[in-house]
Amino acid sequence: MQASRAIALVASHCDIVDRLAVVPPSAQVRGVWIKAIEKQVAKRGQLERYREYFPDDRYAALPFYPLADLLVRVACSGAILTSPERVHEGMSIVMRGNAEAFMDTLLGRVMLRVLSRDPVKLAQQGVAARRQSCTYGRWELRRLGEREVEIMHRDEYIWIESAVVGAGLGTLAACNVAGKVEARLVDRFNGSTVLRW
Repeated sequence: MQASRAIALVASHCDIVDRLAVVPPSAQVRGVWIKAIEKQVAKRGQLERYREYFPDDRYAALPFYPLADLLVRVACSGAILTSPERVHEGMSIVMRGNAEAFMDTLLGRVMLRVLSRDPVKLAQQGVAARRQSCTYGRWELRRLGEREVEIMHRDEYIWIESAVVGAGLGTLAACNVAGKVEARLVDRFNGSTVLRW
């Protein structure tokens, strides 16, 4: 099984084994998010190394695939870009490309013209896009102030404190806005991210 080597690379540096054990089989994501990981690895000149772990990957953008596939690839690619010991930092870097990956889709290009790179509107669309591209958990957006929003995450199996924070930073970057993203965990699968700019 090709995932075994990838899991072994990061198993002692994150909770991938425990996390995979509790992910329900019904939890799925669209292939666009898995393809986004590969794009980020390639952008940083590490595609060949990534392919050593996943030589048979052939994901299409629109179909749904097991969330476990995404989790293993996020963690492995994070370790490849940084090191296994800094896997969470690497996952954050990889996931910053999610907004860019969405903007590269036809729907994303249409939405970009509509949203005019407004962080609040882009966060709203990100929450809506997640509903269309994931079969598990729930995200809700709450406006905290003029330049601050909070996204609440329920039953989110992707690492909120690193991968989801990275996706938030990528959202701000897609708006050409400098800002910060803070994770507030209730437990490892529930909490929120606060975006400020």
